[in-house]
Amino acid sequence: MVSPGVAARVVLALCLAAGPAVLFSPRAMAAADESDVVVGVVSAFYKNYITSLLKSFAGEKVDYDFRRQPEVDAAFVRKIDKIIEDAQKTEFGLDYDPVLMAQDVPKGMRYAKPVIKGGSAELIAYELWDGGSKQAICVSLAQKDNVWRIMDVIDMEDEETPKECGGMKTGGKAP
Repeated sequence: MVSPGVAARVVLALCLAAGPAVLFSPRAMAAADESDVVVGVVSAFYKNYITSLLKSFAGEKVDYDFRRQPEVDAAFVRKIDKIIEDAQKTEFGLDYDPVLMAQDVPKGMRYAKPVIKGGSAELIAYELWDGGSKQAICVSLAQKDNVWRIMDVIDMEDEETPKECGGMKTGGKAP
């Protein structure tokens, strides 16, 4: 007999391999632990986002727009579009990616276990960089119609403002 934890990890792995359509199916959501579903949503989004950026930088034609992805909420799209719009009005423009909260593209991502309270969740996503360094961002999600969607992303390493996300408090550097 397979333990429920092992079964949830197997379902999550299969869903990630098959793509977001399967990940969001009611059967997959019922079978997996809720925290695995939340991590799966964030992981699927960032995997596709980073892959599309790298392909674009390599000169490949990419038909990807984060605004059309099922993992993001319209409020998140509006926030990012406003950041971009406001930056275009400045002398220097936008000098970072507001989805990654970074100037460069990380070589990978790792995710902490989310804290889920009712229909909201937060988790720390660690962007992994060459040389072994990492940067923490807080990803906030909301569950609407039984589907988890990304609502916001904040930089956990902004040293000017202490923050709390997913049970981790920081005034700067990630652990």
